[in-house]
Amino acid sequence: MRVRIKTAPLEQQIDGIPLENLVPGAVKDVSTSLGTWLVAQGYAELEMRSVSADSFQDAFSSLSGMPNDRRRQPR
Repeated sequence: MRVRIKTAPLEQQIDGIPLENLVPGAVKDVSTSLGTWLVAQGYAELEMRSVSADSFQDAFSSLSGMPNDRRRQPR
């Protein structure tokens, strides 16, 4: 589960998991149970973006060399 940290948790740890690396603005991949707890406590929000716009553009830049649509032209 990917979350964006809104505020640093007041707790030092939960269920043996240290929380000191959860700083505001950071996007973290966490377990579902930890992510749910962080969201429920108001420390985080779900991060729905899976890739940045730059990496999305990079992924499709190689398609520019593909042949054009070759539909039959009307006579």
